[in-house]
Amino acid sequence: MSKNHTVSSRAEKLDRVQKRAYELVRKYHGCAQCSLLAIQEVCELRDDLLSKASVGLSGGVGGMGSACGALTGTALALGIKYGRDVSVLEGPEEEAIEIELAAFEPVVKLFKWFEREFGSTICREIQKSFMGTELSDSVPWQKEWMEELGISEHCAQIVAKTARRAAAMLENPNLSILDKV
Repeated sequence: MSKNHTVSSRAEKLDRVQKRAYELVRKYHGCAQCSLLAIQEVCELRDDLLSKASVGLSGGVGGMGSACGALTGTALALGIKYGRDVSVLEGPEEEAIEIELAAFEPVVKLFKWFEREFGSTICREIQKSFMGTELSDSVPWQKEWMEELGISEHCAQIVAKTARRAAAMLENPNLSILDKV
């Protein structure tokens, strides 16, 4: 296989992840689950139990506006590849800790990229920055304003772009904060 074909197929795969994440979150909501599931489907890492468990991370952990679900969902995807197997916990403590710390590295790189790209890792701060004010979707008139301002589209773009980045990191965990994917 030629280098150009490899680059082309990698770009196509990242495009599919990005498109699928966007489609899922626009249709079903749930930023964490949709970002994770898009990566799982396209990268053939499907795990329905993990995807199910990720639902509670959406909306900034249970809709509370804390850590962005796009970030937490994609961090789970990185954990599938770089995380620590449970069996390691039956072995030497030092080895388990060493593997845990090594697994942090790609996640921290994703975190730092995300923070730089979107100005924060906190859902409510990202939304407030985009809308210019803090609004709540539990208040009907505020929810209407949120939609008028385009927050759903904004969040879908964040989910799609973050899923693309994490999928690229499954192949290359050493991407620089400045590397485009």
